[in-house]
Amino acid sequence: MDFKLKKTLFFTLCALFCRDLAADQIGVQRERLPNEDFSAASPHLNTQPKNEPIAEPQTGEQTVSITAEELAQRPDLLVNALVPALVANNVEGVALLLPIYQNLPAEQQDPLLLTWAQAMVAKRQGDLSTSVDLYRKIIAERPDLTAARLQLAIALFNNLENEAAQDQFNRLRSEALPDPLRHLVNAYLQGINQRDKWNFNGGLTYLHEANINNAPKAGTQLDGWRPGSRPEDARGVGYAFSGEKKWSLSGGSFSLLGMDFNGKHYWNNRKYNELSLRTQLGLGYRNLQSEISFAPFVENYWYAGGESSDASKRGTLHRYSRTSGVRTDMSRWLNNRWKISSVLEYGEARYPVRKSQNGNSYSASAVMLYIPNSNQYWFGGIDYYRKNAQAKYNAFDRKGIRLGWGQEWPFGISTRLQLTYAERNYKEAYFVTPFHKFLQKNREYGSFFTLWHRQLHFGGITPKLTWSYHKTSSNNPFSAYDKNRVYLELSKYF
Repeated sequence: MDFKLKKTLFFTLCALFCRDLAADQIGVQRERLPNEDFSAASPHLNTQPKNEPIAEPQTGEQTVSITAEELAQRPDLLVNALVPALVANNVEGVALLLPIYQNLPAEQQDPLLLTWAQAMVAKRQGDLSTSVDLYRKIIAERPDLTAARLQLAIALFNNLENEAAQDQFNRLRSEALPDPLRHLVNAYLQGINQRDKWNFNGGLTYLHEANINNAPKAGTQLDGWRPGSRPEDARGVGYAFSGEKKWSLSGGSFSLLGMDFNGKHYWNNRKYNELSLRTQLGLGYRNLQSEISFAPFVENYWYAGGESSDASKRGTLHRYSRTSGVRTDMSRWLNNRWKISSVLEYGEARYPVRKSQNGNSYSASAVMLYIPNSNQYWFGGIDYYRKNAQAKYNAFDRKGIRLGWGQEWPFGISTRLQLTYAERNYKEAYFVTPFHKFLQKNREYGSFFTLWHRQLHFGGITPKLTWSYHKTSSNNPFSAYDKNRVYLELSKYF
């Protein structure tokens, strides 16, 4: 049983194979701005906590075959079969004997044995809350039943009631347990401690942008209008670091603290450097099937200014925006193969200089994950993002869908494919002629394909190669473009 916490640190090298073919999704003469896209729900493949098996004691007794009808006629034999099954955590045996025991006359039933059997069957069926309640009734009446207390502690652990589980395991550790059970108790206690540790991940990405300022391709014009800038080249590094800690509270609830730190530094075009920092503090609840959290956040962006920056101060980061809001994350396993995750977020953005962009934003996304077997998974999601602004030509609605497929192939090969489509509709036409004539509407297409070999390691690092393609078509020709990129990702778990 491995409770070791995995912290992920990945380093990504990104090589841009094909230069940008056109401008990014901005109107004519509008500057390239830092990326402030919303965070969508992701199809995390973390599996459900599993009920840990308890070794059944081995005896030298012979097995005697008897039918259900015969057991019903011999309550003494039925009890002699049920009690060892309860003590040994023989869930299958208890599930077989419980219906027979329940059919006995009430005066022949022991309420304690009946409750114990019902607790085990409820746990087997995944109803951990009911199982925990029944086990607590047993311990309240018979605190000396070590086997029942151990089963209660494991049920609490699987239901992510860490504080209560830790209390029960500590009580068990004070008992004169056999060495195998003592090791089991210590392993669970270690697992509880690992759950509340910090989780960290970070990464580096090599950046080569052939059109960092999102200028249209050469020759683009509309009604005699031509773009006022040409594509600029920028090379540098993107960096990301995040950390999160959860503190277990009573009843499966928890508090959380999280931070996300991201930035881009271009050594040959520093006026496009940018940096963002988000911190959040909130509360949540989790059990075996579900997790929900609610966290207020504050996010700050710094930007070197882009094309409008002062030449003498290019490369110096300045406060670009500050966003305050709330975020809710929800996930639930519907069964062993289906999982749904969703994110809701609301933010109020304020811009110290570009006050016309002040406004709020709403985002909602949901993704369904399907795992037919251990070698394959599928997912599909929907996304919605609304950005409001004082200047309506900066406000838009974006609606999108995505589909994905992950596969482990023979000979150690693994792949992941994702396809995306979105529509972005602006609220007001841009004020510069001729764009006052129509509202801008974009259609965004994307594909991502990742390939790696499961047995290919370098010092514990598995390289993954990703190809991505993005295309935006628009009724504004200055916002139509497509691009190909290839990334080499190096990841390590420890």
